[in-house]
Amino acid sequence: IGSNGFLGRSICKISKNFEYEITEITKETYEFNKSKKFDILINAATPSKKFWAFENPYDDFQKTVGLTADIVYNWKYEKLVQISSVSAEDYKNHHPYSINKKSAEIISSYKNALIVRIGALYGEGLTKGPLFDLLNSKQLFVDINSEYNYIGTDFVSEWIFQNIDRVGLVELGSYDTISLLDIANKNIIRSIWRGF
Repeated sequence: IGSNGFLGRSICKISKNFEYEITEITKETYEFNKSKKFDILINAATPSKKFWAFENPYDDFQKTVGLTADIVYNWKYEKLVQISSVSAEDYKNHHPYSINKKSAEIISSYKNALIVRIGALYGEGLTKGPLFDLLNSKQLFVDINSEYNYIGTDFVSEWIFQNIDRVGLVELGSYDTISLLDIANKNIIRSIWRGF
């Protein structure tokens, strides 16, 4: 679910390396596929717009928690892989994005779920975020010293398929963080860009 999204496209691409029959579910095909039974559902459809969520907490709630609840309670599946964010750990600071991610994790753990928390993503098809802005010489709306633990979409996708039988919460990300300033100063941009 969310096969047209940034991570969803990577999951669909990487699935070809494994022996799974994949149904790509988008907004347009969501209701059509709802009555089917699935062995595994991967929910990669919740929004990843942290700053937007702060300005639109109710809309983010519906698109994150509401969607997850609909999947958990109304779809037929044996296993759920819920894509979440490391930001869910920060829910006690009352940021709507973090609260909604944490709430979706709680709901998805209702039935045989692997919850995968991921850090900031990079990969083929990157279209937003501080790294994208830096790579495209756009104005940054975050502190240049902000640090991230970037992780590649293909790495996350491959890890999911290799660990599909796991249950519980897993955080994926690099051990170290890097600031946007370090990325700019160390000419890391060229190697990241070539990786796309």
